[in-house]
Amino acid sequence: MKKTFIVLLFGALIGNSLEAQDVNTDPIVMEIGDEKITQSEFLKNFRQANSVGDNATADQKRKALNEYVDLFVNFRLKIKEALAERYDTVPSFVEEYSTYRNELAAPYLIDSKLLEEILQEVYRRNQQAVRASHIMVALPRNPSPDDTLKAYQKAMDIYEQAIKKGADFKKLAIALSEDPSAKDHVSPTSGQELKGNGGDLGYFTVFDMVYPFEEAAFTMEVGEVSKPVRSNFGYHIIKLVDKISIYGKSSIQHIWVGSMSDKDENRMMSRINDAYRRLSEGEDFNKVVRDCSEDRATIPVNGLIEDVPVQRMVPEYVSKIAELKVGEFSKPFKTDFGWHIIKVVKKDTIAPFEDMKPFYKQRISRDQRSKQPQNVFVENMKEKYGFIDYTSKNKQAFDELLSALTDSVFRGTWEAPQLKNGEMMAFSFADNQYTVNDLAKYIEETQKKSLKKYKATYLKEQFDALVGREIIAYANAGLEKDYPEFNELVKDYRNGLLIFAYNDEKVWSKAIIDTTGLKEFYALESKKHDISNPDESIYFWKQRADVMTISVFDSNCIDAAKAMKVVEKNAFKEGMTKDKMYDLLMKKLKKKKCTIDPPMYIRNVKVEKDNNEVITPEQFKKGIYSVKTTNGKGYIIIVVKGLIEPTVKDLRDARGYYINDYQAYLEKQLVENLRNKYKITVYRDIIDKITF
Repeated sequence: MKKTFIVLLFGALIGNSLEAQDVNTDPIVMEIGDEKITQSEFLKNFRQANSVGDNATADQKRKALNEYVDLFVNFRLKIKEALAERYDTVPSFVEEYSTYRNELAAPYLIDSKLLEEILQEVYRRNQQAVRASHIMVALPRNPSPDDTLKAYQKAMDIYEQAIKKGADFKKLAIALSEDPSAKDHVSPTSGQELKGNGGDLGYFTVFDMVYPFEEAAFTMEVGEVSKPVRSNFGYHIIKLVDKISIYGKSSIQHIWVGSMSDKDENRMMSRINDAYRRLSEGEDFNKVVRDCSEDRATIPVNGLIEDVPVQRMVPEYVSKIAELKVGEFSKPFKTDFGWHIIKVVKKDTIAPFEDMKPFYKQRISRDQRSKQPQNVFVENMKEKYGFIDYTSKNKQAFDELLSALTDSVFRGTWEAPQLKNGEMMAFSFADNQYTVNDLAKYIEETQKKSLKKYKATYLKEQFDALVGREIIAYANAGLEKDYPEFNELVKDYRNGLLIFAYNDEKVWSKAIIDTTGLKEFYALESKKHDISNPDESIYFWKQRADVMTISVFDSNCIDAAKAMKVVEKNAFKEGMTKDKMYDLLMKKLKKKKCTIDPPMYIRNVKVEKDNNEVITPEQFKKGIYSVKTTNGKGYIIIVVKGLIEPTVKDLRDARGYYINDYQAYLEKQLVENLRNKYKITVYRDIIDKITF
């Protein structure tokens, strides 16, 4: 985060002007080496780097402008030197710069307007759920044109029956659908017999189905039956059953009476109606659940079902939730599972569109709609660049390549052969020409293990992929020329990265790594600081106390009174160390009663007056003090050996301060050297005339 901020800041300081300026109307304000800086460029960067507002006085504006001159010169010098020392060729720089440029370029290499429309459409759909039934005609994984045609004709026959002949959609699904879930079937995992859904898929929302299916369902009217819709699974005839407004997950309480096997309709209706009567009379929902519900799983939690998305709820529940407000309960309703009453406890609400956009962008990257903005961009660029497709004109070359393709290409091991007609053109655009051999080489380089496909389909996909890659690469290479604002941002960021890398090596990291230089700097600078100057107090210790703390964790180990006698007798003896004190106290250890190992901890510390958590102000004098620990089991004996008068901090204690000072020193030396190396001319008469 820090690096990004610094890079952007430096980019603002040293960015380039958007347009070339006429020197007659845009005078040169300074020259740095062989560079000439115009007034517009200088002023633009000044505005980016300074927050001087229009309400500032003329003197305040003039002062800020004059101060910026030296800052601007210093940064330009560093850029010049960083380039001279080839910092822009360091692999880490090249990688980071390329990554940023690619991220910045991405919006320029798609149809951004279409992407925004897709995201808006996703946002609208995300606030709805649709209920649909379908009849599927399956396709094999690698369908040939004949396979596809037969499946389509079969799907059209079913569509004709559903529309023109008015056949019952559910009966058609049970009889003709190749989706196993439509009919009664045995689960392949559990072995249980499962009732068929008759093609009913229940409710779903955006991203729940493959994109072509979702697109068809959300663009239909309730009751409408679609013509065959193609997906990776086959063809689908879709009937839209319902469309409701609902978002996210819901929490409900429910009362459930009966089951699929319960045939006593009168009993179920009597029980559910009694529950509804009691609720209508104001009785507590929790109590009615406990008295009337027959759902054993949820009775202990008062019928609560928490945070369930529409896709996992019984469809009738979803439609009721959409109708009810939070706190309201439904009238009794029937499903295949029995009779129900539900109460809405919570409903999710959708966040604003701008907050949802990052999530949507990530999700659409997984389905077909993600390709649409780039495909449209490629088609637009084809027209702009004069794209020519030679697949028909040079059919014999493409047929030769098709014949050369073997199933090894789906194992990722195909080798491009020498094609007799390989030098024939495959496509061209702008000043670029690609042969059929180029296409073969592309296939060889990009092949990977995959499911088999009809080879003609595979070749067409690879052709389109190569065309797309090359057109996008060509457009990408020309972004700086075609879009001045893109060129500006990229240059600013590149210069920011250069400055960061240069400063880091010459100043920031050097001050930390150069321990010898830091020690020499400390030896000189520490003598210059004045203890009487409050502004330099950070370089000095205030009066300190030399303290030994003896923490006994449990008085059962060492009696407090006995320990105090040992400390009082020995604490101020010459040469008394914490190790010696430890040994003396351990002689008083009650081994049978002590279960703690080690029983105590002793440390030596020097603490400043009014700036420590070891001793109180009253204890800031030579002496011995005893306090109980917070848990009441142990105690602490504090020995204040003596007081130490204020003194300068050594390098270890003031390292952070001296590193900062050393960095400032290195920065100053660096700038002085650069100013001596390069000729600098600042035209003050021009700068003095600048107004803003």
